[in-house]
Amino acid sequence: MGEAPIRRFGVLFPPGNVAMERELPPLLPEEVAMHCNRLSRPDSSLSEASLLAMEASVDRAASDLAQTQPEVIVYGCTSGSFLGEDDGAIARKITALTGIPAVTTATSVWQAMRALAMARVYMITPYPDELNRQEADFLRHHGIEVAAWDSFQCRNSEEIRRVPSREVSTLAMSHAREISACDGLFISCTQLHTLDQIERLERELNVPVVTSNQASLWAALTRMKIDVTGISAGRLFKAAA
Repeated sequence: MGEAPIRRFGVLFPPGNVAMERELPPLLPEEVAMHCNRLSRPDSSLSEASLLAMEASVDRAASDLAQTQPEVIVYGCTSGSFLGEDDGAIARKITALTGIPAVTTATSVWQAMRALAMARVYMITPYPDELNRQEADFLRHHGIEVAAWDSFQCRNSEEIRRVPSREVSTLAMSHAREISACDGLFISCTQLHTLDQIERLERELNVPVVTSNQASLWAALTRMKIDVTGISAGRLFKAAA
């Protein structure tokens, strides 16, 4: 008998993102590979204009990535997909261009929250408050209340990169009482390292945790109908059982 064929999914993300390539591959089942391509943007600022400008590079980036023949493509930018009127629009554009099913991180996040029955969440982000308000409005549109948030108030992608995951955990624990009164904790941004903290936070806070990278991985693998229950990245992967 030969070896099982490798199954593939693709990820598109901002040019300065260094977290997804580091965090996701160690969690993949042996038979699954992740392939990546970078979008383009005019600068690394956390501004609505810069984040939305990435959409102009989707045709080029997705067409190139499609040559790896992935089963699913993830548009891996939370803020770049919750801004605007429709978080699924970019995914539909990718599918129309490549013929490959696609999902955005923003869609992955609210679908993960629904899978965990998270109707009221505490939110941690690296964003300035203008983006935080827009993200809270986005989640409210999908039936999820953001009870409160805290943020690292980063100005650009480079500043997010320098935030260690342990500082994300420390910030969360400083709001333990507020978080424990919610249905769960949401940690936003695919550039923010979080995955090694999820299970400890869930134990100590006694609520489920959803993060952008975790939800993106879950969305890709579940769309591929891959068993994810052996992945150690929080209750989300057990919810699919």
